[in-house]
Amino acid sequence: MYKLIRFYNQNRKKIFKIILIIVLIIGLIQLLNYFAKQSNNIDKNDYEQKNIVNTNNEKNQDIISNKSLVSGSIVSNEKLKKDVDVIDEFIKYCNNKDINSAYNLLTEECKEVMFPSVQDFYNIYYLNIFNEKTKTYTVENWTDSTYQVRYTEDILSSGKLNGDETKQDYITVVKENEEKRLNINNYIRRKKANKVTEYKDIKVTIVSIDTYMDYEIYNFAIQNNSENTILLDTSDDAKSIYLLDSKNMKYEFYNNEIIENRLIVKSKFTNNLQVKFTNSYSATRRIEKIVFSKLVLNYDKYNQLEDKSEYRDFYEFKVNV
Repeated sequence: MYKLIRFYNQNRKKIFKIILIIVLIIGLIQLLNYFAKQSNNIDKNDYEQKNIVNTNNEKNQDIISNKSLVSGSIVSNEKLKKDVDVIDEFIKYCNNKDINSAYNLLTEECKEVMFPSVQDFYNIYYLNIFNEKTKTYTVENWTDSTYQVRYTEDILSSGKLNGDETKQDYITVVKENEEKRLNINNYIRRKKANKVTEYKDIKVTIVSIDTYMDYEIYNFAIQNNSENTILLDTSDDAKSIYLLDSKNMKYEFYNNEIIENRLIVKSKFTNNLQVKFTNSYSATRRIEKIVFSKLVLNYDKYNQLEDKSEYRDFYEFKVNV
């Protein structure tokens, strides 16, 4: 006992230093453990919250802006919520691989023009955008009821740090039979026109206009009441058929997408014709005329020429829109 007391008295300062160091080390370890535990709890809660969100496919959208990217106008919160809700419902169905329910949210026009069957929708749209994977998305108002939607693979669902590249679509919300439905795959809308213009015993009816994000397709009924077979256009010049807007801007047609036989209309016959124009979508642009600048009123005479480049007897037919 005496030796122990003597050792303590001789080394008292060293002992206190050792004890102090031990206490500081223990305290530091406990402090680090505390912060580590708090960080883990935050990460865990954050992960669980995201996991719940993605498992239920709720709140998987990020609304970037309710301000139109084109006009700068603001979409009301009520309209924005209703429009985004139906877009979100569509994406939930796709994420859950419920192809039939997703297809049923499309307008009848969109089905007719883009996806005549569920299988078409699956092959053309679902496999291209989703491809059996879960997607999150961002939505931004483009103009009026059309939204720019960007799809990205869900990292939590896929387990990959780098998902597939972002894919973009323009989706338009349409009221059909008192319910909101969607036009997708850059298809905006169909406008019934039934606008009639007559010239030189030729009656042209614009039946309807299908508008896409990057182009428009005009659907015509061409009635030839003359005594001769006519040729609407020689289709050798992309500038010969064009749209003319209120500011005299021209929008040319895709001449490589029309079969020449469709431009030939026999006497006393009516042909249905589709013409595609390079007219990107704008809610404010006003198209006033469709101009057929190389109309041939006597196709038989024209067809007999060996060198058709010599033909000069063209007419200009302006169709009112």
